[in-house]
Amino acid sequence: MKKKTVQLLFLLVPFLCNAQEYIDLFSVNYSKSQKTTFENSSVNTSISTFQTNLILPVVLNEKYIAITGLNFNSYSLQLFPDSNNNHLYSTTLRAGLSIKHSEHWTGVYLLLPKVASDYRHLSSEDVYLGGLALLKYKRNKNFGYSFGLYSSPEAFGTAMTPIFGLYYHSPDSRFEINLFLPDNGDLNYSLTEKTKIGFDFQGHGNSYKLTTDGTRSTYAENRSIDFSSYVQRSILSNKILLRLKMGCYLNQFNVFPIDQKLDLQIVALKFGDNRSKLFEETSNTLFFKMEAIYRFNLSTNKN
Repeated sequence: MKKKTVQLLFLLVPFLCNAQEYIDLFSVNYSKSQKTTFENSSVNTSISTFQTNLILPVVLNEKYIAITGLNFNSYSLQLFPDSNNNHLYSTTLRAGLSIKHSEHWTGVYLLLPKVASDYRHLSSEDVYLGGLALLKYKRNKNFGYSFGLYSSPEAFGTAMTPIFGLYYHSPDSRFEINLFLPDNGDLNYSLTEKTKIGFDFQGHGNSYKLTTDGTRSTYAENRSIDFSSYVQRSILSNKILLRLKMGCYLNQFNVFPIDQKLDLQIVALKFGDNRSKLFEETSNTLFFKMEAIYRFNLSTNKN
């Protein structure tokens, strides 16, 4: 049974990644920033984040794999200088297929329903049905690339994001590049079999409807990016990765009236944006993050 499971997991390599011979099935992280001040204010605030990600692939046959999973993230911060901490939440489900089109090309097609708000007085208006279409090319075990499109309705209107991915692993297995632009990227170098150092970044682009005095009158739009360096230590036969990170948040949280939207947003380009900004919280601050990943390494389980 175990051998059969490993053989099935090997089929996932061209479906869920560009070329790497591993799958991160589960991850969890927590970060907290240093105190930072609002613009034109002496009030201090800090930002706490929590994120967990789960992937549950189901092998149907050699051509098709059903992909399911869950992503949850939360922010705790002050959106206004005179307010208590605001809590923003986002839960995204994954449901779709990965299809092997040829020896080198595969496609991933996902529905991504999301619930995003302050999770007070939840309703169907907090549900956004997004989608992802991605084509991946795997030249060999050391190199691959991908491109696609993500689209989702948001509280501010429709958002579309073109995607480009790149994976490279040096022949000596020490240096690795894994990019999924514009959302995230990772560059790392192996010092020993169990220890790595690296640099990564992660972009955030979400909207959250806010409840004030029992009514929904505003929404917050988050456009942020995290840059961090890290030290990684692997344990339990390299299945569990523990990372300690330090980096910088480049944060932008804008608050708008709930009835004001733009026509279309493509990455950072905004079309028909005539909204009246009620409040802007922009800050750059240092943060510390702890992260744990459960990784199934296919290259060491071939036999």
